[in-house]
Amino acid sequence: MTRIFVSTSHICTLYMILYAQQTNKGAYRDVLLLDTPPKKASLKKLLFDTKKIYAWHDIIDLSPTLPEETDFEVSTRKALTRKWKNVFFIRPFYQFLLKKYVQKEDKKIQQKLQKIFIEPASVVELNLLTQTVINANLMQVFPKAQVHYFEHGMGDYFFIQQLPAKKFYCVFAQRFREHLQNTGQAFDYVYTLDTHSFPALAKQIVENDTLTATPPFLSDEKLVLILMESVQMYQVPDVFYTDYIDLCVSKIAQPKEYTYILKPHPFQTKQSLEISKKHFQQLGLKTTVLESTKSASYSAEVLYSLWQEQTYYVFSVFSSALYYISKLYYNDRTQFCYAYRFFKQYIDKAPEQYVRFFKGLEDPIKKVVSENATDIS
Repeated sequence: MTRIFVSTSHICTLYMILYAQQTNKGAYRDVLLLDTPPKKASLKKLLFDTKKIYAWHDIIDLSPTLPEETDFEVSTRKALTRKWKNVFFIRPFYQFLLKKYVQKEDKKIQQKLQKIFIEPASVVELNLLTQTVINANLMQVFPKAQVHYFEHGMGDYFFIQQLPAKKFYCVFAQRFREHLQNTGQAFDYVYTLDTHSFPALAKQIVENDTLTATPPFLSDEKLVLILMESVQMYQVPDVFYTDYIDLCVSKIAQPKEYTYILKPHPFQTKQSLEISKKHFQQLGLKTTVLESTKSASYSAEVLYSLWQEQTYYVFSVFSSALYYISKLYYNDRTQFCYAYRFFKQYIDKAPEQYVRFFKGLEDPIKKVVSENATDIS
C-alpha cells in the first residue's frame, strides 16, 4: 500500500515526516512528491536530504529547477497583470484563458502520475497541503484514496474552511477547534499534529548537515532573531522595511547588547534584504545575515534549535515560523513578537486578491496561532 505526501517546503515536509513516523508500522510505502511550481536546487537538496531522517520509499520531483541567483522581485508587467486581471470586463476573458491553460497542464500531470504509479488502487492515502497545485490531479487519478491535509503556514487555517470533506492535521488544533465551535462551524475534521518530537527531529537534521556546524549558526551571544518576509506581492514601499526594523528595535531596552540574526524568506527579494542590511548597519547594530540560498531555504524552526538558549526576542511581521517557534520552543525568557496591524498601513497599492487574503488572516492569527506571541503594532 502506498501513501503519497506532497511537499513544497522544508517545514511542511518535516511535519509530514512526524505523521509518517507515528503512523507507518511497516505496512506502507511512503512516497514524497515535490509539487510542480519551480524551486531552487538548494531547496530541493534539503527536501531530498530528508531521506536521512525518514526512509522514503521514493522521492519524485515534479518541479523545474530555478537558478540559485533567481530574484523574486515583482516586475512591472506582473504587477499590472495582477491588477488588471481583476477588472470586471477583463476578468471573464482572463479566467477563460486560465481555465484552458490549466486543463492542458492537468492532462500532462495526470499522464505523468499514471506512468509513475502504474497501480492506482495501491495508493490508499493522499497527504496534501491546502494549496498544492497537483491536488485535484491526484484525486482524479486516485479517486479511492483517503485525503488528508497538513498545514505549512497559518493561511491554511483560512483555506481549509473552503474545502469539502477532509481531515486536517495541524499544530494549533485545540485552539482551531475552539474557534470553529465558537463561530458555529463544524470542527470534527481537525486533528492534532503531534509535534512533541520536533526538537529531537531538528537536532537530528542539524547533526546530519555540516552547514549548521559552522558560524553563524552557533553563538554564545545574546540573540535577537528577525524572521524576514516575502511581502513583495503586496507592493509595499521600500520604507516599510526600515520602519519595521525601527519598530522591532524600539521594543528592546538595550538594543546594542544583542546580535541580530536576519533569516531571509526563501522567496524574499534581494532588494528588500539589501535595504534591511543597510539599515542595520546605519543603526550600528551587530548583525548576522543568513544569505546563502541553502540557509534561506532551511526551515527557521529547525535552525532555531541551535539558538534557543541564547535568544531573547523573535520578531516577524506575520510569518508562520514565528508562531510555530513560539509553540515548539516556548519558554518564559523569550519574547515572540509580530506586527500584523502595523503592516496594514503599507498595503494600499496591493492587488485586490492579496488584500482579501491578508484580511482573511486576522482571525487565524488572533484566535488560533498567537497564543504565545504579542502584536507589537
